[in-house]
Amino acid sequence: MSLKSTLLVGAAAAILAASPAMAQNAPSQAQIDALAAQIQALQGQLTSLKDSVAKESAANKKTLEAMPKVTADGGRIRVVTADKAFDAAIRARVHMDYGFGNGGKNFTADGTDGFGVRRAFLGVAGKVFTDWTYEVTANFASNRGGGAQIQAANIGYTGIPGWTIVAGVMQPKFTLDDSTSSNDIAFMERAPIGNVVVGIGGSDSRTAVGVTNKGTSHFVAAYVTGSATNNVSGAAATDFDDQVNLLGRAAYAFWQANEGSAGIGVSGVYQASPQALSRPQTAGTAITTISFGDRPGLRIGSRDTSYRLTNVTVNQIDSAYAYGADLGVNFKSFWAAAEYYNFGAEYSDRTATNAVQTLADPEFSGYYVSAGYVLTGERRNYNIGEWTGVKPSWPVGQNGFGAWEVAARYSQIDLIDRAAGINTGTAGKETNWTLGLNWYVNPAIRFMVNHVISKTERANGQDVELDLTAVRMQFQF
Repeated sequence: MSLKSTLLVGAAAAILAASPAMAQNAPSQAQIDALAAQIQALQGQLTSLKDSVAKESAANKKTLEAMPKVTADGGRIRVVTADKAFDAAIRARVHMDYGFGNGGKNFTADGTDGFGVRRAFLGVAGKVFTDWTYEVTANFASNRGGGAQIQAANIGYTGIPGWTIVAGVMQPKFTLDDSTSSNDIAFMERAPIGNVVVGIGGSDSRTAVGVTNKGTSHFVAAYVTGSATNNVSGAAATDFDDQVNLLGRAAYAFWQANEGSAGIGVSGVYQASPQALSRPQTAGTAITTISFGDRPGLRIGSRDTSYRLTNVTVNQIDSAYAYGADLGVNFKSFWAAAEYYNFGAEYSDRTATNAVQTLADPEFSGYYVSAGYVLTGERRNYNIGEWTGVKPSWPVGQNGFGAWEVAARYSQIDLIDRAAGINTGTAGKETNWTLGLNWYVNPAIRFMVNHVISKTERANGQDVELDLTAVRMQFQF
């Protein structure tokens, strides 16, 4: 019942209660007019009160709408202004590994067993003034030299629909595997062939300027990159000239449906100016070199170099390059991927002793094929040149057991080129089988188990075989 109705009923009740007396002593017209005036005054006060409450409610709503919105979706704290012109999100990523070697044929070194902090990222990313993006992230992982390293520090412009122009320290979009976040890759480590070609001019912590364009079925990217900011090994104290690399990628999704999607991509990099390792004594005599090689699918312990079975170094080069193609497809809970690359370097005309170079330019190749299945029904989707991660439909603690995924990968990299003089030491053809099991507890936590069976055919005819096992605890928001 409204206040107005209550007042009228109350007044009527009072009149009825007084009716016997009124019958004996009827009120005068003046008394009736006074009572009507009082009721009218109460109605005016009620209307004024309702208007005041409505104005105060509207003012409060306007104030709330103007306040920044704070969310914690998936554990990530994010602040967005009401006009969405400013955005800031705190990001973190921790990958903690434990691994061990199970022995192998002709492997006599004391391999590393133990823990390793593979990644420990902490940073902030967002946008300012609507069209400008930014990211600043540090990596505190112990295997990066003991201190914090710059993982990303860049700004981007997104004012042109579909386009992004970015400059600073970043991880360029290059190859299918490397374009996918390390939080979302199906295995603990990317395939060796991908790490080798990406290392020529891409990878994380890379100084670069680039432009990307993404549509409903295509993606293209082009960059000019320099050296990586985390290069603290070897002769870094005496490095002279930085690298200059030209890097590009394009991808096209030729099938997109409710059941899944599929696409192809191409990637290429040209190291136009290799990094000089020392200041030249005379013009044109700077020492330039490049190394090709990677661990066999796992990095174990904080000193993770002991399992690098295949590695070659090419000295006195003018340039280096890599090019290749990739394929990705997912159909409901099944997915598959493959990449193939040629890569190599071009020798200088003269050797380090100033003799005429007579060897052919070295060229190598490698590939991988992988597939997986999400046992609990979720999907790993192909998203125009990269993969999205698996998000559990029923996280642990919410009436579910999380998401479970099995995966397998076969990879090969051939680092033998006899015509180029690459046929001694650790030059060889390495093949790896990687078997993986992933448990997605919730969108922020994942546990991984990988087992690698590795075989390397050395150029000298000796085979080296090795079994490795590792587990990972992953946390990210």
